[in-house]
Amino acid sequence: MKKEEFIRIRVAGWQKKYISLQAEKAHKSLSQYVRDAAMDKDVTVIDGVDDLIRELRRQGNNLNQLVVMARQGHVELVNMEPFMEVYENTWQTLNSLLSRVG
Repeated sequence: MKKEEFIRIRVAGWQKKYISLQAEKAHKSLSQYVRDAAMDKDVTVIDGVDDLIRELRRQGNNLNQLVVMARQGHVELVNMEPFMEVYENTWQTLNSLLSRVG
């Protein structure tokens, strides 16, 4: 196993705050973010993706609840159009954001 080596750098306070904020937005540790950026890896931050994922989870939960209710015999027929519209709009937005990135 190779021994880890350390690099120390000095940055201004505002630079550290900015880099830390970017790492947080990218859902990475500060060390991982700096390593990725220094190694010319793509570091992409897409504002709003967390909201889209949260919405997809909510809709998934709603759908699961309907399936459980249908299996228990509490629901016989469900209008799926509203669900399909939400899924379609969410996926279109997500695809649009991702196509801008790469």
